[in-house]
Amino acid sequence: MWIKKSGTARRWLINIVILLVIYWAVQTYQSRDAITSGVAPDIEGVTLDGQPLSLQSLRGQPVLIYFWATWCGICSLTRESIDNIAQHHAVITIASQSGGAADVQHYIDENSFSAPVINDQQGLLCQRYGVKAFPSIFIIDSQGEISDVEIGLSSEWGLRFRLWWAGA
Repeated sequence: MWIKKSGTARRWLINIVILLVIYWAVQTYQSRDAITSGVAPDIEGVTLDGQPLSLQSLRGQPVLIYFWATWCGICSLTRESIDNIAQHHAVITIASQSGGAADVQHYIDENSFSAPVINDQQGLLCQRYGVKAFPSIFIIDSQGEISDVEIGLSSEWGLRFRLWWAGA
């Protein structure tokens, strides 16, 4: 009986390791062009509610930059976490290649998203950061350096920890 349970546990362990390797490989591939270190390129824009917003103005505190799209299914899974984090931390969200301001505003209203949003209709900010997949999340430390990059689904607590670490 122990041998049977041991074989099952071994298969589970092997499957978990395989999944982790696949996850790591996908993350690596999706972030291949993303800027992962150094000074974060500046972001300057006007939010959909007409407020000027720049990364430079947030220097001195950790900042989460969230690149997303209205058509991105995974983005809809992370939206609530980003909104929660924005209540306590500096957050810049960038709607990329999601249509005009009215289209993005409709999406925001429909989904009760309250974090500040810059519409990057042509994807120019995405190009500056090397973003090829959504969502892409950049953690910037208080000195303006890229501390961490996450592509795809990420937990709220994991992002909060990375922001804390970037501010330490």
